Amino acid sequence: MPYMERDDFWIHVIKLLRPAEWTKTLLNMVIGSIGALYVLYGMEWSQHVDLGLFAYAFIAIGPLLWGGLYALNDWTDWKKDKLHPVKKNRAIPSGKVHPNFAVILVKVVLILAFLIGLHVSLLFFVCMIAMLLNQLMYTLKPFRLKERAFLDLVSGSMINPFFRFYAGWVLFLPAFNAPLWLILMVVGGQFGGYVIYRLAGKHHEKGLNYNSSVVVLGSHAIRVLAYAAMVLALLAFAYGVLFAPQQERWPLQLLWLVPLNLVFLPGYWSALRNPQKMDLPNVYRLLYWNVLVLALAFIALFLL
Repeated sequence: MPYMERDDFWIHVIKLLRPAEWTKTLLNMVIGSIGALYVLYGMEWSQHVDLGLFAYAFIAIGPLLWGGLYALNDWTDWKKDKLHPVKKNRAIPSGKVHPNFAVILVKVVLILAFLIGLHVSLLFFVCMIAMLLNQLMYTLKPFRLKERAFLDLVSGSMINPFFRFYAGWVLFLPAFNAPLWLILMVVGGQFGGYVIYRLAGKHHEKGLNYNSSVVVLGSHAIRVLAYAAMVLALLAFAYGVLFAPQQERWPLQLLWLVPLNLVFLPGYWSALRNPQKMDLPNVYRLLYWNVLVLALAFIALFLL
């Protein structure tokens, strides 16, 4: 098989698992874990962190579960992605990884993910099952939620961050009882970003006859929806730092996260003003660095 003879084959296999995307899982799980520990122990939360448990759980959710699901998504759409100006360079449509190998890879990493998930806890396993089922419905026929208006946005940008967050929360507080404002902050921010991202592919989706939200609702309505979700996330964050009940209120120093994120704003500005003409590769790179820095800053500011 010619795909297996290339020196860079394994590099493209790793790219198929999209390691940069794992930063989103890391941020969600960090917020969930610290949020739960803070509710339980307040300012002494750091004395109760089990870094080994967190790392073990993150491997299950990030590299394995989501790595496998991203690879599955690429395998499902690789023929359509060959027509996309950016996605055509991905591992399968570019011919770097054979579709049959991708199927085997997906099966192996998903099995490993769920073996670890079972070992972590029942509620953690439930979060993994929820993400798997949602992503299968998003990707595969007969559901293909990614092609269905409204359902594509709910499935792609609300359900996934919700359960990635709770995958971190239940590691230390075994109950689905996070404050509503915290859920709104996590889901609202990622919903807004995802909706803007989908606008970049509007012409591609229209050409494929998708009945997706960006095709049905139009660019203006989608942008308003995205900006409203981002504002809601900011308001939820402000409430959590300034007005939430004492036992769940976050430290004031977390307000430094706002100017920290403003540093990245110039890089997003053109994409926010005209999403359909955004430079996707550059925006992706900026986003992943932004998310990683945000996760590290979140930890550091909580420790101050």
